Amino acid sequence: MLPTTLVLEIRRLLDRGDLSQRAIAQQLGVSRGLVAEMADGRRGDHGRGAEQDQKRTSPYRELTMPTRCPTCGGMVYAPCRLCRARVVRAATLAAWRQLHEGQAPPRRAA
Repeated sequence: MLPTTLVLEIRRLLDRGDLSQRAIAQQLGVSRGLVAEMADGRRGDHGRGAEQDQKRTSPYRELTMPTRCPTCGGMVYAPCRLCRARVVRAATLAAWRQLHEGQAPPRRAA
């Protein structure tokens, strides 16, 4: 569920009418589908309050909003763990290929 302040900001921009749904989604970092649902009335103007935000966040993380990862495009708290995992996996595969370079593939039984 989105924070109430974000839901109200989306509604305000939709009511103003000078931005497209795509521009609103890009400006606020939400999906175009969410903005379209709010514009069509398929999603209500309800959101998560501040007391629920405190329950969901870790005491070790600042109370920040997730942002779009510039690499993969996912909504994440920086740094993006998915991008880091992909880098580690690519390095592991490259090392494995280098280690096994020039070896004949294992033979299969007929």
